[in-house]
Amino acid sequence: MVLRNWLFIFWSHIIYRSYTSWLRCSIKGEAKGMKLLPFYMTDNIFIDAYFLENISKPHTRILLVRTNLKPEENGEKLEPIPLNQVVKLLEDGYVDLKSLNEKKERLDTLDYLLSGLYNPGLYFRKREAEITLSSLLRIYDLAYKQVLKKLRDSGHVNLKFASVSVSNNSILINGKEDKIYTALFKSDSNFKEAILSSLSG
Repeated sequence: MVLRNWLFIFWSHIIYRSYTSWLRCSIKGEAKGMKLLPFYMTDNIFIDAYFLENISKPHTRILLVRTNLKPEENGEKLEPIPLNQVVKLLEDGYVDLKSLNEKKERLDTLDYLLSGLYNPGLYFRKREAEITLSSLLRIYDLAYKQVLKKLRDSGHVNLKFASVSVSNNSILINGKEDKIYTALFKSDSNFKEAILSSLSG
C-alpha cells in the first residue's frame, strides 16, 4: 500500500512536471508571434499608430480608435508612424466618408462596426430594421469629428503600446480577441497582409 501510494505521488509529480514544461514551451511559442503595437493617446482615446495606413477603405480608419486600452511595455515594439501622418490619415478618412455620404453608396464592411469611442468591442450586423445607412454614416461622422477635435485641441499626445498577436485567425490585443481587428483581418486583404508581415519579422 505504501509503495502504491509512493508510485502514485511519483507519477503525479512526473506528469505535473511534463505538463508545466509543455505549457512553458507553448507560451514561448505564442510569444514569438507577438509584438507591441503603438497607439497615440490623447485625453481618453487611443489611436492605432501602425496599421491605420493599411486599411483599404479610408472611411473605416476611425474603427482603429478606442477608449479602452491597458498599456504594456514588455516586448518588441513596432515603429509608430509619425503623429502628423496619423492626423492626415484620419482627415483623409473623414473626407472619404463625406464623399461616400454624398454619393449615397452602401457601406460593405464585413460587419458594421462601431468605434470603441461608443462601446468598446461592440459590433452590429446590418439589418434593414435596425441600422440604416444614414444612421451609420452619422455615427462615423460624429466619431471622426470628436477624434480630430481632440487631436487639434490637445497640448500633449503620449505614445503607448499594447500587445498584438494572431491566434486561430483571430487578432488578439493584450491577449484577448479584438472583434474590430479580427473582422478587418478577415475582410481586408491589405490589413491582413500588414499584420502577418509585422508579426513574422
